[in-house]
Amino acid sequence: MSGGDGAGRPPDGGEDADRTVLKGAHTRLPDTALVRAPGGPPGGAAAAETLPSDDPGAGSSSRAGVGRVLGGKYNLVRLLGAGGMGEVYEAEHVLLGVPVAVKTMHPYIASLPESRRRFLREARAASRLVHRNVVKVLDLGGDEDGDDGVIYLVMELLKGQSLAARLRAPRELPDLAEVASIFADILDGVGAAHACGIVHRDLKPENVLLAEQDGQRVAKVVDFGLAHLDDPLDAGPTLTSEDMIAGTPEYMSPEQCRSLAVGPSSDLYACGCILTVLLQGKPPFSGLPAIELMAMHMFSIPPPLARPPGAPPVPPLLERLRLDLLAKLPERRPESAAAARSRLDEAMSREAEARRLPARKGGVPVEGRGERAQPWSDSEAARQEPAPEQAVALLRIAPAGQGLSEACEIGLDAQGIHLVEVPDAAALAESGFGVAVIDAGADVDAACALLEALGRAAPGVRAVVCAAGLSSDRMNALVAAGAADVVRYPVAPDVLTRKIARVVRRGR
Repeated sequence: MSGGDGAGRPPDGGEDADRTVLKGAHTRLPDTALVRAPGGPPGGAAAAETLPSDDPGAGSSSRAGVGRVLGGKYNLVRLLGAGGMGEVYEAEHVLLGVPVAVKTMHPYIASLPESRRRFLREARAASRLVHRNVVKVLDLGGDEDGDDGVIYLVMELLKGQSLAARLRAPRELPDLAEVASIFADILDGVGAAHACGIVHRDLKPENVLLAEQDGQRVAKVVDFGLAHLDDPLDAGPTLTSEDMIAGTPEYMSPEQCRSLAVGPSSDLYACGCILTVLLQGKPPFSGLPAIELMAMHMFSIPPPLARPPGAPPVPPLLERLRLDLLAKLPERRPESAAAARSRLDEAMSREAEARRLPARKGGVPVEGRGERAQPWSDSEAARQEPAPEQAVALLRIAPAGQGLSEACEIGLDAQGIHLVEVPDAAALAESGFGVAVIDAGADVDAACALLEALGRAAPGVRAVVCAAGLSSDRMNALVAAGAADVVRYPVAPDVLTRKIARVVRRGR
C-alpha cells in the first residue's frame, strides 16, 4: 500500500502480497502503512479501506476501529491500511497528544499461537534497535489491557512514502546522488540490525520508508516480522521449519532459496537486489513464477544493468559493489553492511575512483569507463559472450521426446548446442564430455541417483537437469546431488542454451 496517498490496499493487491512462504504460506500486513502522506488530511473516506467481506474477522465487535482507545492510551484516529493479518491506524496518545502509528492483529489471527509469537517477535526485534535508519517501536499492548483479543504494536508515525511507491511514481529513476543517499541509509539500518544479532530476511523496497524528518529525507528499514534473532524470551519452537522458505522471491538470497541457514550475508544479497532496482527500476530477476525466480537466484548470473536511455553511466566501483553483493556464495559478498557502506562511499568519490582504477587510455571514451575497471568474476563481457559450438552429452530418464522434444533439439542445434546421447554414467565418463543434460521427466529420485553416479564416475562433468513438477524440495535435492543447474518443463531451447552456456563458463 502506498504511503503517497495515505490509502490502504486490499491484501491480495497490496505491496506485501508478493512475499512468499512455501510450505506454510501466510499473509502479513505491510509496514508501509506507517507512512502518512505529507500534508495529508487527518481523515476522510479516501484514507480508509475496509477488509474484504469474506474476512472472518470483519464486523467483529472485538476488531479495532476508528474511535476506539486501546490500552486506555491510544485513540485510533484513522485507518491507514489493512491486510490479512490486521490493520494499521494513525492514532494519538490520549494524554500527550502525540501522533503515533498503531499496528493491530485481527483477533482470529491473534488467537493462533504462531501468528501471535511472530507479532511479538517483531516487536522485540524492532525494540532492540534505536537507530536513525530503523523505524522506532514505542509500545506493545494486548489482552492484559482488556482489549478483547486485540494485540497491537505502537510505532513512530512518519511522513513520506515507501521506496516502492517512490519507484512506481511516473517520473525518472533516482539520480546517482539520490541512489547513493538512499542506499547508504539502508546499509546503515541493516548494519544496526546485524549489530543487535538480527537478520531481517525480507528486505525489499516495500520495507524501506522514505520519511521526512527535521527537513531531511531519511530512509528507514521496517517490518521485522520475518527476522531471525536469538530471543531468550521466546522459548517456543522455531517459527520457520527446515523445509520452509520464507521471503519475497525477487529479493531472496541463494541460500535462502535453498532453505539453508541464513545470516547477515543474506540481507546483503537483498541489498544488492535493492541497489539494482534503484539503478534500473526492477530487481535482477523478475516477472517469473516464484520457483523460477528462486532457480535464477541460485544459478543465474545477474544480467547487465538496463539503464534508461540517456541515464549517466554507473561508476565502475558501484557496479562492482552491486555484483559482489549479488555473489552466489555468501563468503564472496562484502563481509558486513559497514564494509559495503564504505565501498559505496568510495564508489561515489571521483578521487577514490582515480586511485582504484587504472588511468584512462586515449582510445577509451569516457562512457566506456567500465572497460577500465579491474576485472571481477562474472563480468558483463562474459555474460554477453555468445554460446560456442558445443557437443553436450544427453542422458535420458524420461521417454524420448517428453521433455526434450525433437523441436527442442533442433532449436539447440540452431544455437550451436549439439546433443549426443549416451546410455549411462560409465559411458559418459569414457566419452570425455565436460557437460551433460539429464532429461529426468518427473523422476527426480532417478535423476539424483544418476547425478551421484556421475559424481563417482566422472566428477568433472557438470550436469544440467530438465525435470517436471519441480518444487523447492525437489530442486534442493537435485542441487545437493550435484546438479549444476535445473530447467523446468516445458523445456525451451533458448532457455536450455543459456543454461548450458553458463555452466560452460563456470567450468573454465
